[in-house]
Amino acid sequence: MAPKDENKKNENSDKIIDQAMEAYGIEKKYVHLSRVDKETGEAVIVTVGGKKVRYAAGQAVARLKEIDITGINFDAGKRKVIAGAKK
Repeated sequence: MAPKDENKKNENSDKIIDQAMEAYGIEKKYVHLSRVDKETGEAVIVTVGGKKVRYAAGQAVARLKEIDITGINFDAGKRKVIAGAKK
């Protein structure tokens, strides 16, 4: 019976991790590590961008910025020039 119980825990773990990814706006390809904390039942996700988030079922959260998810700053080319030829 132990393997069946483990499978149920894994299915529930996958569900809460999927809910967390949807809540924070994280695509699966940008998840570096994920697990469910056995004591609290919260999903813990570390993104490729280095952001660590926790999620409990039904919790309201703010979506992450793209740099926190991917590690790539898409706004880097849009900086205002303060010196040089274009000033």
